[in-house]
Amino acid sequence: MLRPRAVLAPNASPMTMAGTVTYIVGRDRAVVIDPGSTAPAHLDAIAAALPPEATVRILLTHGHPDHSDGARELARRLDARVFSLGTGTLRDGSVVPTDEGDLIALATPGHALDHLAFHWPAAAAVFCGDLMMGGLDTALVAAPDGDLGQYLASLERLRSLTPETIYPAHGPAFTDAAAAIGRYLEHRAERERQVLAAIAGGARDVRQITEVVYGHFLDPALRTYAEGAVRAYVAHLVATDRVPDEVSE
Repeated sequence: MLRPRAVLAPNASPMTMAGTVTYIVGRDRAVVIDPGSTAPAHLDAIAAALPPEATVRILLTHGHPDHSDGARELARRLDARVFSLGTGTLRDGSVVPTDEGDLIALATPGHALDHLAFHWPAAAAVFCGDLMMGGLDTALVAAPDGDLGQYLASLERLRSLTPETIYPAHGPAFTDAAAAIGRYLEHRAERERQVLAAIAGGARDVRQITEVVYGHFLDPALRTYAEGAVRAYVAHLVATDRVPDEVSE
């Protein structure tokens, strides 16, 4: 069974979990997905996982620094090119060949406007970037870059591919992809119900809604992210005419 090689970047944080997982598919004709960190030891480990004469393409799921920071230096080391949606070097449907099967770029906005996933049909797998976080049932969708409506559509797009395995950029792989996507969609539906209930109970701005939904014991280090997520829910509910547009900041 085909599996990618994985190299964990040393950029652990509350939002990146243990760090960004850099994936390598292919041997002599290979791709590196999300180099992540500029740490020399990390770039050394990626290079060591490739044959010396390999032809390499570097793919970015999106431009956030924890995914893209190491790309330029790795490209220099490997004499490789960097490809992404944000730079116009990839588009929806682009096919990237490797000697372990093609990868197909899928436009999957929601977490970020320039977000791509990569479908690996030969392995019945998808590299999902930050659409899903391994070991969790939720991922960050927050204004201004996040869009909840687009995010839900992107999850449905992944589900339509019926992958067996989903490889996230943070955390372990999802080996029961259908069940994992189902949990992610249900989490979003439940959080939406909580936001609606908070508004129905009198909360009228993001701060108040966040306090109702997440409670007063929210880790202060995560409050900005929680408020960003609530802001994305409110924007989605306003756009779909389910709450009045006076619900605001």
